[in-house]
Amino acid sequence: MKQNIYDNPDFFSGYMALREREGGLNAALEEPVVRRLLPTLNGLDVLDLGCGFGKFSGYCLGQGARRYVGVDISEKMIAEARRHYRDERIRFQVSALEDAEFDAEAYDVAVASMCLHYVEDLGRVMDKVAAALRPGGLLVLSVEHPVCTALLAGWHDSAQRPRLHWPVDDYFLEGRRATTWFVDGVIKYHRTLETYLGTALAAGLSIARVLEPQPTAEALAAQPRLAEHLRRPPILVMAFDKQSQESKQPQGR
Repeated sequence: MKQNIYDNPDFFSGYMALREREGGLNAALEEPVVRRLLPTLNGLDVLDLGCGFGKFSGYCLGQGARRYVGVDISEKMIAEARRHYRDERIRFQVSALEDAEFDAEAYDVAVASMCLHYVEDLGRVMDKVAAALRPGGLLVLSVEHPVCTALLAGWHDSAQRPRLHWPVDDYFLEGRRATTWFVDGVIKYHRTLETYLGTALAAGLSIARVLEPQPTAEALAAQPRLAEHLRRPPILVMAFDKQSQESKQPQGR
């Protein structure tokens, strides 16, 4: 059963309040790094997995993208997206990522922003995205860092010092985790870094970049509380290329 936690009214209202004031890690850490990894989008076709309320569609069209398709399991999120972003170049689709169907070799860029740790069958999604990319295409994805999803216990406090350390345990025990974020019973799936990279390679993609974003000096000046994210990485960002068949062939002597 694929969980659609974003359509829970309490979760939805809490999440939207967070994003409206951009008080989370998305704006401070994740978005700048993901966008830095993207090519020039002018004239390109973009696929956005877990598009949420569609914010990235506005960025893509502002960069001259030819076409944008956003997919999300949440009807509430897609309703917000359709309300705020209206353009003939934009299409939003309600679907679990595991069930969505994409045309073969129809996109130049795919982005999966902070959504794949909610997906149980990562291999299925990665295969679909690899098939949907044109040769030379790029996938950029971000997830909660495996050191965070391994235990999901958060910071450990002592009587003398808050935020004493961040415990990591059961790192190699991959699979389902349940946590509380706005509501109880939020399901995530823990995977090692090796699994994320290996799944992309098995889908026929090549590793382009692996990054662990840290708060910049500017971000720390604006939000000093971000300093705790210098002690352990909260987010993992990866970029993968889809090589053309010609580039895969060994070079002659």
